[in-house]
Parts: sequence; C-alpha cells; structure tokens
Amino acid sequence: MAIARICSAVLVCLGVIVTAGCVTVGPRPVPKPRIAPQPHDAQADVLLLNVGPPSDTDGDTFPDTFQASTHMFDERYQLPVRVDGTLIFKLLVDSEPEPIHTWRFSGRELQRRIKVAQVGPVYRFRLQVPIDAPPVRERFVSVQCLFEDTSGHVTQAWHRGMPWLSVGG
Repeated sequence: MAIARICSAVLVCLGVIVTAGCVTVGPRPVPKPRIAPQPHDAQADVLLLNVGPPSDTDGDTFPDTFQASTHMFDERYQLPVRVDGTLIFKLLVDSEPEPIHTWRFSGRELQRRIKVAQVGPVYRFRLQVPIDAPPVRERFVSVQCLFEDTSGHVTQAWHRGMPWLSVGG
C-alpha cells in the first residue's frame, strides 16, 4: 500500500512537472505584421530628403561635398518604394535664380544608388561640386530634390537654409 501511494505521488509530480512548461504566463508575443509588396504601379508621391553637413574634400577651405539620401513614398503604401525615373539635386543660393550646381541620376546609375535600409529602399548620394566650379561663398544654401518618373510626373522636396560655412571666404 505504501508503494502504491509513493508511485501515485511520483506520477502526480511527474504530471505537474511535464505540464508546467506548457502554461504561458503574461502577455503573449505580438505576431510580426505581414507587409505586402509595394504596388506594381508604385509612384513617388512624397519624397523624404535628408542632407548631411557639407565638407571640404579638396583642401581649399571651402565646402564642396555633402551627403544626401532620399526615401520615396507612394501614398498607398506604408514603406518607401523603388521606382524608375530621374532624380535631380540642385544646390541653390536663395538670392540667385540659377543653381550653383545640378546633379542628375537615372537608369542604372540611379538603381546603383539604392541601399536597403531597415524600413526599405533609400537612395544615397555623395554630391560634390566640381573642382573647376567657383567656390561657394554663401553662409546658407538650399538643396532641391526633384524626382521625375517615366510618365513625366514630378515630385519635389527641399532642404532650405543649410549652413554652408566657408572658412576661407
């Protein structure tokens, strides 16, 4: 009889131990959202332009280079999209109608600039004013980013009042 009780107690303890791992206490992990692929006819309705501070890469004491990145968004989709077209950057001084310099990227050159960030594609550039151009002697400049898709639709973004500090001027 004592052996039967011991066996019963051991079986009950084993049952408790085995089923104890199956109980979930606390909040359950939130399932990862499923994000559908971008629309097949995605277009750049909104541009997000980020511009880094200028630097002097040729040693003449005037800034001549800056980093720019652009995320393109289709209003129907929650993440940045990848689209074909032409991306144009213009470095401007507010008092002048013509840009100091313009950079154009399209086709393979534009596609080579795509990096995959955690949130999706981003277009990254290192933009340099040509060495034979006169130095930019302005305290502040603006950067305009234009995207023209293959159908001719144009979207733009601005970074106004970027400090362009020139030590030599």
